[in-house]
Amino acid sequence: MILGLARSHAASLGSAYGLTSLAHLFGQLYPLITAFAIDGVLRGDFRPIIALGAWHLLMMALEVAAKMYDTRVFTRVYTDLAGRFVERAHAEGLPPSLITARAILSREYIDFLEKDVPGALTSAIGLITAMAVLISLDHVIGLICLGLIFPLTIINMGLGKRAVALNRGLNDRLEREVALLGRGRPTTVRRHFEALAQWRIRLSDSEARAFGLMELSVVVLIGAALWRLSLGDAVQVGAVYAIFSYVWRFVIALDQVPVTVQQIAKLKDLERRMNQVPTYA
Repeated sequence: MILGLARSHAASLGSAYGLTSLAHLFGQLYPLITAFAIDGVLRGDFRPIIALGAWHLLMMALEVAAKMYDTRVFTRVYTDLAGRFVERAHAEGLPPSLITARAILSREYIDFLEKDVPGALTSAIGLITAMAVLISLDHVIGLICLGLIFPLTIINMGLGKRAVALNRGLNDRLEREVALLGRGRPTTVRRHFEALAQWRIRLSDSEARAFGLMELSVVVLIGAALWRLSLGDAVQVGAVYAIFSYVWRFVIALDQVPVTVQQIAKLKDLERRMNQVPTYA
């Protein structure tokens, strides 16, 4: 369903993602332009300051345009998805409680397209830009960033497998929510929400463990950056600023990865659920 939805709105989604990615790329290069401006001012050359101001205005214009365009695109996509889904569900003879529950869950598709796909794109742009700039400024730090990708991939693969199983349990509960609440039994309702809370806690704990393991790489990376700078290779103030800015941007981009993995796992279970036609006696 998610691929069909993306194909139906390929032009508008492509434009939205392209505009968002371009705005983020301008943001990722901002510390490098700032570093040039710092070194220019220290040399008595103020032209880089003008370039920095122009870059900032252009970046701001792109971010505003991307925000406004995104809202229009994704409201249209959700309207199309919800209409298609309800029509199909009625044609398949699903009970109203299940139609309502799945219609609510279907919002996850739009959240994924609107938030998580751009998040994954900006994370990828951030990682690639940070590694490229760091390799150009200090190849050792850049190569350390590159070397961290493999263990971090292993950590997130483990998170993805566990998240699929946990999301299955959570969505099983959510599908039964309308029917359970309709009965109005206090004990049943209380048990239902307690069970939901436990599933969400387990999902959160799983993501937190992956995040904690990934943060160990941050210690390695910052330690390596400090060690390299202690050798005196980066003699310009702008270079020092740029190195630490991109080390930090690399870290921020890494932080997005567990969130994206969780959302992909959630969508996998939702896709299976939406394509499943229950049978009734």
